[in-house]
Amino acid sequence: MTSEGMRALTPAQRRRERQRQLIIREAARLFEENGGEEGGGFEKTTAEAIAERSDISVSTFFRYFKTKADVIYLDLESAIESHMAALDRRLSEGQGVTEAWVECTIEAVSQFAADEDNKGRLQRALSSPHFVAPWAMWTRRWHDRLTALLRDHLPASEDRDLRARAMASTWLYTTWVAIEQWGALGLDQPLAPILRKSLGLATTAAQQAHEAIPPERT
Repeated sequence: MTSEGMRALTPAQRRRERQRQLIIREAARLFEENGGEEGGGFEKTTAEAIAERSDISVSTFFRYFKTKADVIYLDLESAIESHMAALDRRLSEGQGVTEAWVECTIEAVSQFAADEDNKGRLQRALSSPHFVAPWAMWTRRWHDRLTALLRDHLPASEDRDLRARAMASTWLYTTWVAIEQWGALGLDQPLAPILRKSLGLATTAAQQAHEAIPPERT
C-alpha cells in the first residue's frame, strides 16, 4: 500500500497493514531463497516457514492469507469487493458501463502496482503455472459479482441476464489479456492505452462474430 493509502487508515488498520506487508515481504524472500519460480520455490516455501520468518503463529498467518499462493502471488478477495463498490458508485452516478469499468480497473490496478511488493507479486503471478488454479477461482467469483452488478444497471429486456453474463466474461478476460501484455512490457508503461485498445479489439471481434451469425429462419 502507498504511503497516502496508509495515512487514510486508522491506527489499528495501519498496524494490520504493516503486518500484512511484512508477511508479503518475508514470503517473497523465502520464495527466492528457495529457488524462485524455476527452482521449486513455491513447493519449498510453506505457510509454516513464512509464519516463522514473519515472527507470527501459523494461525495468525491464516488470518491474513488463506493459502501460501495468496501471499506469494495474489489474493484478490478485497480487490474484488473494492472494485465492485467503485464500479457500482460510477454506474449509480450515470457513467456508461464500459467507461466505468475501464476507469475503475485502471485506477485499481495502477494503485496496486504502485506498491513495489505488490508489483513483484503481480509479476510472479503473470508467469507462474501455480497461479492458474487460483486465478480461475477468483475469476469465477469476480464474474458472478460483476454479472449481478451489471444486471442491476442494464435496461430491462428479455436478454438482460445473458447480456450481463456476456459483458462480464468479455471484460474480465480481456482485462486479464491487457494486464498480461502490460506485464510483458515490464509494468512500466501506462496501463490505460493497453486496456482501452484490448477492449476495443474485443468489441470489434464481438461485432464481427455477430455479423457472421446466419439470420434465424422464420
